[in-house]
Amino acid sequence: MLVLKRFIILTPLILLFLGACNITQEYTFNKDFSGTSKLEIDMSAMIGMLGDNDSTKINSLDTISFAFKKMAEEYKKMGAKNVKFGSKGNNTIYYLSFDFQNIEDLNNLLSSKGSEMLGASFLGDTTSAKAKFIKKGKRKLIYDAPEVKNDTLFNNKEMASMKDYYNYTLKFNFATKIKKVESDKAIISSDKKSFQFSGSMFDVFSPNYTTDFKVKLKRK
Repeated sequence: MLVLKRFIILTPLILLFLGACNITQEYTFNKDFSGTSKLEIDMSAMIGMLGDNDSTKINSLDTISFAFKKMAEEYKKMGAKNVKFGSKGNNTIYYLSFDFQNIEDLNNLLSSKGSEMLGASFLGDTTSAKAKFIKKGKRKLIYDAPEVKNDTLFNNKEMASMKDYYNYTLKFNFATKIKKVESDKAIISSDKKSFQFSGSMFDVFSPNYTTDFKVKLKRK
């Protein structure tokens, strides 16, 4: 438990020390709703301003690398397939991905300690912050996003001046074209095979913003 608490406490502080980051969470679904989940944290904007020997940079990158390793271990324990983690872009982008067999498998993995470790970093108490996917028939998917409370890291008024430095994208990709999306915030791609929610973390993690959706796919 000490390891989990260390990650939960330090991750928000790392983001604050670096001063800027872009987080992308992406789900790619096959026709049978198996697929891949991927998380990326891009810190290149701020790291480029720090020297190679800057202690904040070195300690922060080491801790994020450690945290991703622990999350990967938790996903593996829960049976996730093809778990991968590492860095790219001269160690400025960190990623973690895993494959899921179906929607039930994905929901199970999203309730694991690996996801709790990530969610707690931004949403605080994650006891009720569980994302859930619901499959209806062969072509309809419903997403019930985690509940966001007023006391999250990015709902702190004292941090409002840093709003433009923290960005978040939640993206959903599909094997067939989208027929309809029920959501006020979703932005559909030009090829009609994906949509995303994107903006400042202060906006996306606001209690007034929801990433809930219902999507229906075309037959082909």
